[in-house]
Amino acid sequence: MLQLSLLGEQHIAGGGPGTRGHSARTAALVAFLVANAGSPQARQRIAGLFWPESTDAQALTNLRRELHNLRQILRDEPSLVVTSRDLCWQDTETCHVDLRIFDIERETALAAAAAGDDPEVLVHGAAALAQYKGDLLPGQYEDWLIEARSQLDRECADLCDLLGATLARTGDLAGAAAAARRRIQLQPLEEAGYCALMLVQADLGDRAGAVSTYHHCASVLERDLGVVPGPATQQAFQRLMADAEPAASQPAVQPAPARSGRAAAQLVGRSRELSALQEAWRTAAAGRPGLALVRGGGGRRQDPHRGGDLGAGPGARRRGGQQPVFRGRRGGWRWRPLRTGCATRPSRPPTATLDPAWRAEVGRLMPAEGHAGRGADSRAMANAWQRHRFLEGLARALIAAGSPTLLVLDNVQWCDLETLAFVTFLLGLDPGAPVLVAGTLRDDAPDENRDLGDWMTRMRATGLLTELSLSPLEAAETASLAEAVSGLPLARDDADLLQATTGGFPLFVIEAVRHGGDPGGTARLDGDLMAVLRGRLEQSTAAAREVAGLASAVGADFSLDLLAEASDLDPDAVVACA
Repeated sequence: MLQLSLLGEQHIAGGGPGTRGHSARTAALVAFLVANAGSPQARQRIAGLFWPESTDAQALTNLRRELHNLRQILRDEPSLVVTSRDLCWQDTETCHVDLRIFDIERETALAAAAAGDDPEVLVHGAAALAQYKGDLLPGQYEDWLIEARSQLDRECADLCDLLGATLARTGDLAGAAAAARRRIQLQPLEEAGYCALMLVQADLGDRAGAVSTYHHCASVLERDLGVVPGPATQQAFQRLMADAEPAASQPAVQPAPARSGRAAAQLVGRSRELSALQEAWRTAAAGRPGLALVRGGGGRRQDPHRGGDLGAGPGARRRGGQQPVFRGRRGGWRWRPLRTGCATRPSRPPTATLDPAWRAEVGRLMPAEGHAGRGADSRAMANAWQRHRFLEGLARALIAAGSPTLLVLDNVQWCDLETLAFVTFLLGLDPGAPVLVAGTLRDDAPDENRDLGDWMTRMRATGLLTELSLSPLEAAETASLAEAVSGLPLARDDADLLQATTGGFPLFVIEAVRHGGDPGGTARLDGDLMAVLRGRLEQSTAAAREVAGLASAVGADFSLDLLAEASDLDPDAVVACA
């Protein structure tokens, strides 16, 4: 059996030991004939394409020489049909060419898709992609070859789209993600692949991965084209940020097995904390504003503001409750969450019912519809005498609708002073406003934000603050979380070991269970948490492991530029490792 490889690598093997030697021109001649398999190609046309600078006679002489070399390599292979006027490649059982297998399997997959036969699409689509190991004859740049290579890349990208959509529809989200990543490799400047991967990662519950995909897309477009992602990509990212669970609470909200392939959130434990939050929401919805903070260290924090859970209080949804969710980041927010909250209220625009004076104050932060502007900047707080009116205008805009409003602040420890001042003003403006501000606070670095400590002391004095401190999970809750993550019952002997090894910290529980498992029926544990974490790290690339090690050595506070300089990687490569 003769094997010809033209995609990603070039060799002709079979019919004897080793690989048969050939020139680049000979490989190009084979590729041209195979790309036009079944269609005779005139010698004059081939000679003109391959030797355009030569005379017709010299070009034909060169073709005869390359044809002689090719026939020496192929020997008596009947796939090459030669006449005095033309050359033609025919498919035979004695010769397999990766390019022809790709074409045939791809066409079969397309026919199966037209017939609605998903299993056949998956079989033949995967077979086609397996053949596509790279560009057609990389390193050669004849005009006809560049055109053929571009067409093949487009066909392979379209096939990735088809295969990814089919895999997602049939519940194989991991496979769909792999297809989307393959598409991005083929067409890194097309946003469709990034959008597809973001959606699949969101369905898998990997919000951090989806965010990283968006930023990688933006980085590539800025670097190579000098543009930003288009409206469709930005809208997909905004929906992701609006709909996804807050990142700080992901460790305790795990996807339960779902045959549809779309993860369903399941909250484990924390019934006391959730009851307290629901009571705070009911109190606020009844007309008494409040502030609820859920405190905890790294690895133990849970979601204090799941919309469905807090909204389970009597009449919360029926009263039209709103839930703007803002996720903090190191360095503060500088009014961005408040601008977003005003602009994304599901009801009519908040300024519609405001007096013109207050509408003007809101305009400092959120320009009127149809007018471009930078939004919040130094004008908003330039003068001390304007501060009170500015804060009051924003507060009135948020409570103007009169419906219960849940304002969620994730990572309160990174709030800037202006945001904290606004929260204070909002809760004190109207004692009958149906507003609850719920936040998460990481308290294992108490000296990181001393202004926050002073602010919390003042809020305690108002009587509006409800504080909930999270402790590690109890043994029964730890076992329940392990079963929710794995979808399998936890072996009885492992329950105590899991609690002792992880200390009930949700993050450690998740990593320990994900590391091992028995598909036959029970989840198993390794017993060595460091081995678990080491196993997780070893699944990443060498560059990602190096970046993780440098970040660990630096500590909690580091910048992208610092990691890039320390790792000798460019910033885009560091972001890709995230």
